[in-house]
Amino acid sequence: MSFNPQPPNSGRPMPPNYGQAAGPQSSQGPQQNYGQPNHGQQPGFGPPQPGVNPVLFDSQALPDDAYGPGSELFWMAGERERTTAMWSHLGTLLFGYLPLIMFLVKKDESPFVREHTRQGLNAMITNTIATTAATLILMFFGFVLSFVTFGLGMFIVFGAFVIPLVYTVLYIIAGIAANRGEGYKIPLVFEFVK
Repeated sequence: MSFNPQPPNSGRPMPPNYGQAAGPQSSQGPQQNYGQPNHGQQPGFGPPQPGVNPVLFDSQALPDDAYGPGSELFWMAGERERTTAMWSHLGTLLFGYLPLIMFLVKKDESPFVREHTRQGLNAMITNTIATTAATLILMFFGFVLSFVTFGLGMFIVFGAFVIPLVYTVLYIIAGIAANRGEGYKIPLVFEFVK
């Protein structure tokens, strides 16, 4: 008596039955890459990014070579990374909180973009705090001096606008450095975001 895998009166063949005889050597099963580094990658999430060193995402571990002229060889940033980093600095002048948005969206994609958006975000926070504090202090002194100078002391408040002008120049310098592919550490900044 022979075994016929087709049920009677159906006319269509049944799928093959891969039983225990096929075993793990079957080409249908998952392939294992023994000896290959996994890099913490979960299956199905694409290949690891070439050239991305996870240590570079830690701003505390960056060497001094990562900043200033000649640092483009350290970062090896592509055109898209340089443009994104440049607009994160220049966008501060146009849209205000663009470094915050860029940091939240792009921080895990590129160490170069992360460092520039982190620098821009720290500069934006420092600029906001310093300008607000200077405005309040100079308003107080301007109000006191206005009694002595018959109202002319209130013009001292406009001295608070020097701070945003200084940071505007620093944003432009950082944007130019980012466009060249260089790292730039913005001076006069507190490290709020690390």
